[in-house]
Amino acid sequence: MKKLLSIAICLVFIGNAFGQEKFTVSERTHEQKHKRTMYQFWSVFAAGINFAKSQDISPYEYGKYIGSLFAPSWNKENGFDGLVNGTIYNWENFKSDEDGQMVIKEKDDGSVIIDFPAAAWKKYLPEGNPYASFQEVLDCMQGILEPIADYMESTINLIVKDEWIIFTIKKK
Repeated sequence: MKKLLSIAICLVFIGNAFGQEKFTVSERTHEQKHKRTMYQFWSVFAAGINFAKSQDISPYEYGKYIGSLFAPSWNKENGFDGLVNGTIYNWENFKSDEDGQMVIKEKDDGSVIIDFPAAAWKKYLPEGNPYASFQEVLDCMQGILEPIADYMESTINLIVKDEWIIFTIKKK
């Protein structure tokens, strides 16, 4: 009986030892998932800019190419308000909770200014990275936004001032 019991215990032990899952999904917070996704996005984005530069295409022109591809995916019927709301929605996805809030100001002339915390981008584009500088990414983004805004019968411009990326969106 002891022999049979010993064999049973060994089988249970072996079953437990080899029955553990080989691959598991790690438990991460929303913030950890966001940071990893953003790191991967910026890595691919910066690599695309780097490749464009190797082909003598400026980051701005590369961005215009991307923007012209994506402009028709915007619902033109939503007009200026759709462009502003879509811009706010998309850019909100680029920041984490720790980056601070966007500031949205509607001006008397009907234009909208969006202040976006530059730190949300700078942490993924450290100085001296070999792929794309912070300014090159901004140039590319300006190139992306122009054809989209034009398609939506508007203009958009972005600048950096006092640690903010400032978007100015106007109806044509």
